[in-house]
Amino acid sequence: MVIKNHQKTAHAPTTLEKIKIVPIGGKLSQIKQTFGSTYRRLDPTKPSPTVTRSGYRDFIHPYEDRMLTVRELACLQTFPLHWEFIGTRLDSYSSKRIVTMTQFGQVGNAVPPVLAKAIGLAIKTQIFEENLGE
Repeated sequence: MVIKNHQKTAHAPTTLEKIKIVPIGGKLSQIKQTFGSTYRRLDPTKPSPTVTRSGYRDFIHPYEDRMLTVRELACLQTFPLHWEFIGTRLDSYSSKRIVTMTQFGQVGNAVPPVLAKAIGLAIKTQIFEENLGE
């Protein structure tokens, strides 16, 4: 089985230096001054923090010195393995930007499918089952 969207990012040496010093469950900001919540190494024994559209620079793999792939972030968001994200994987944030939504952005902006299903079922129950008693 081919797993789609599981391309690892080739990190710059300066990025790898930052990644390597973050322990499991830790954040770079706990070690040195940094902007925002970037560079958090996931703890496999705890729930993941919220996945956002900037997830490619937020989460470090728990055991490997790299950021998560689109597929790994999609798994955190409960997307099934057969689901494929299309378009550009990563945006360079260039001034000549033509990308409207990257694969990372699609994952981070999505409502997790398991949550969407739960909401849909709750609405269905309210509309159809609770009104039967009237």
